[in-house]
Amino acid sequence: MLETRDIIDIQQLEAFCHHAVDHDDQSLFHLAFTEDARFDGRLCGGPLCVGLDEIRAFFALGKPPHPPSHHMTNCWVHEEDGRVRVKMKWICPDPRTGTMVVGDNDDWVVPTDAGWRIKERIAMIRYPGGFSGSGEG
Repeated sequence: MLETRDIIDIQQLEAFCHHAVDHDDQSLFHLAFTEDARFDGRLCGGPLCVGLDEIRAFFALGKPPHPPSHHMTNCWVHEEDGRVRVKMKWICPDPRTGTMVVGDNDDWVVPTDAGWRIKERIAMIRYPGGFSGSGEG
C-alpha cells in the first residue's frame, strides 16, 4: 500500500520529468527514468524508445521537433494489478503552429535506491485529434 510520502514523491517525479525534458540537454533524465525504461510516443507520432539511451537520443533532437515546453496537470497516483501507476494530463505548445496540444501520460513507476523512477511511459494525444507531430507530450 502506498504511503502519503510515496504519493508526494511520485507527483514530484512527474513534475520534475517535464523539467528534465525541457532542460537544455538530457543530463537530468537519469533522475526521472530507470536505465531500462520504455517511452512509447507512437500515439503522439513519435517512436517507441527502449532504454535510457534511446530516450535521451529521441529528446536530443531538440525543439523543434519537440515542443518548447511541457506542462503537467491532474496527476493521479494509484495501484493497479500490483504496479504503481500514474495517470497524468499534459499540455504543450505545438512548435509548428503555436496552438496548444493536450494529452495523457500513462506511467508505471518503480522505487529504486535513488527514489521513484518512471519505468514506462505511454504518451497519447487527446486534442487536437488530427495531430501527428513527432514530439512527446
